[in-house]
Amino acid sequence: MKKTLKFQSKIRHLRIKNKTIGLCHGVFDLLHHGHLLHFQAAKKECDYLFVSITSDEHIKKGPNRPIHSNNERINIIKNLRFVDEAFIANGKSAIDSINLIKPDFYFKGNDYKNNYLDKTKKIFKEIDAVKKNKGKIIYTNEKEMSSSKIINKLGLALNDDQNKFLEKIKKFHSFNSILKSFKKIRKDKVLVVGDLIVDEYIFGNVLGKSGKEPHLVFNRQNTEMYIGGSSIIANHLSDFVENITLISDLGNEPIIKNLLKNKLKKNIKHLKIHPYKNYISCTKTRFVDTLTKYKLFGSYKIPNLDDKRFYKLLTHKLNLSINHHDIIILADYTNNFFDKISLNKIRNSKKFICAMAQKNSNVSSFHTLEHLKNFDLLCINEGELRSEVRDKKNNIDTIAKKIIKKNKLKFLVVTRGIEGAVLFDKNLRKYSCPSFNSKPVDKIGAGDSMIAILSILLKNKIDPSISLLIASLVASNVVNNIGNNYSANRLEIERSLEFILK
Repeated sequence: MKKTLKFQSKIRHLRIKNKTIGLCHGVFDLLHHGHLLHFQAAKKECDYLFVSITSDEHIKKGPNRPIHSNNERINIIKNLRFVDEAFIANGKSAIDSINLIKPDFYFKGNDYKNNYLDKTKKIFKEIDAVKKNKGKIIYTNEKEMSSSKIINKLGLALNDDQNKFLEKIKKFHSFNSILKSFKKIRKDKVLVVGDLIVDEYIFGNVLGKSGKEPHLVFNRQNTEMYIGGSSIIANHLSDFVENITLISDLGNEPIIKNLLKNKLKKNIKHLKIHPYKNYISCTKTRFVDTLTKYKLFGSYKIPNLDDKRFYKLLTHKLNLSINHHDIIILADYTNNFFDKISLNKIRNSKKFICAMAQKNSNVSSFHTLEHLKNFDLLCINEGELRSEVRDKKNNIDTIAKKIIKKNKLKFLVVTRGIEGAVLFDKNLRKYSCPSFNSKPVDKIGAGDSMIAILSILLKNKIDPSISLLIASLVASNVVNNIGNNYSANRLEIERSLEFILK
């Protein structure tokens, strides 16, 4: 509010003096000679030049970008003699800045002259905003340079492992060749089957120990709910393939039905199983410290799926769906969702069958992979794989290869947190990909996004290294958000690939 009032007062003063006002907007991460020429050309056309920058949280240029924070970029730009005022923009584009400044001239670099090359299409909305405010857009003619190319060349945004991995990728693949991969997968029909999980996050802070009883007192501030389990896997797929069917359990809770209505993507057909009258949806509640995002305590409502009525309905839904799909993903959260009949029906379908196995606290000692055999792809966390084979010491490669042979898998993916992921094929070839996020906000949902993206890429015989890279970029975005607040966005992933492969 203070910034708005300050600028409105300044602009009134400039208008009274008949001064022309200009505005530039961009990320301006790692300021280079092209940026200086852009500001210089803009200043020649106006008396007073404002520059707004995209804030850190809205920059989608790949992992660890921007390399300079809001304050660093603002301080650099404010100290340029061509710039009269600089500020952090509200929102994802320049529209708020344009409406605030109402410039006579809005300046863009010569790489925007062909508006259709802007993959985000924000330029069209910005042009409309300029016209509504009776301004004019001017394209400057500075030498075209790329901050991302310079950053990549100098290795400023990524660590050594990430840079080495990307250099290997660039030897055999280009950004354009990878884009063709996305076109291959568009028409696939995917069936996701498994537990619906709702994640409830209660934010607040610990006030201290109760004065009368031996427990901590939590000051509850606000609550957020996210769809998870099989439903978030379906959501991650929704921007990459056109047709998705989700088979899951569901209770009668109005708040959860409304959550699904608002959050489940529109191209997902949801076949719900409500086995009996008092059935409740699986809800995992976490009490979270608002400041640190640290999870203090969990409280779960877990339904009983080991019921003949449920399995009868599941078999019926599978009979209706299997033949109409190319890929089947089993979301197995060790809650007895699948029985032998449903597993055999899926296994005998001859589709591309994928599964993710996740150990949960309610059945941690009974976790097993025995039922997940003869599948095309299995995705599992390293800790859970080690728990399965009761082996803490041996190299993960040795363990993974044993599981591939024993379970007769085509592909096995082992996720390793900030150490990345490894993929093994049936010929025991190994593909490794580093993590692209070393400081996750919340690890919930990373495995769900990996299985979703890897299933559609590996089914279409996309190079396993490329498949791992794309899935890792999606997982990196997932863990940057609290809960399952993010679902995969194809345009964001394309832009990340474009920037990191420059």
